[in-house]
Amino acid sequence: MNERKRLVIGNIAIIAGIVVTIVASVAVHMASAPDIDEFDRALYSFMPRGWFVVVVFQTVALGGTLLAMAGATFGYIYLRKLTWARAVFGALLLAGLMLVIFAIIPNEFLTLAQSKLDWTPQKIFVTIPPFLVLNNELTISYAALKDMIAAGYATTMLFVVPIFMYQMQERAKRPPVVKPTPVSDYGRPLRADS
Repeated sequence: MNERKRLVIGNIAIIAGIVVTIVASVAVHMASAPDIDEFDRALYSFMPRGWFVVVVFQTVALGGTLLAMAGATFGYIYLRKLTWARAVFGALLLAGLMLVIFAIIPNEFLTLAQSKLDWTPQKIFVTIPPFLVLNNELTISYAALKDMIAAGYATTMLFVVPIFMYQMQERAKRPPVVKPTPVSDYGRPLRADS
């Protein structure tokens, strides 16, 4: 694939990602809006409501954002000679991706768990049987579960991101695979006549 095709594919992915992100963000706004405004008029009556619908549209918006970032990487950085401008642009994309992975996704999960799902310390998730904990009473609340999920996600990403980056660097170091040229029974290279 030549540089021009990569640029075209990258630009298409950027535009598609931006459009998907904008449409999904508007849908999130409409799905999380109240049913009636302050003048007793119906708001967005065609849009389904509820936290699940909001989370689905937020996930679609996240996918659009990641598509736009992948398109920018593919079209403007991947397999191109690295210049200072491309290095800065790549660093900007990586910083944006890390912001999404380590800040926005956990924040949205914690916001959802604390508000709509109402995972509070008063709500008990599980009670450990007393015979397992020396006849003591041990309960795990939904607030503790929320924190365990958020911490587990962040810890997992702390391992996944460097491993993925290392694998990408090792992949770039491998020599390209050269396809062998087919030869005839007489040892001459075959060519396709058009």
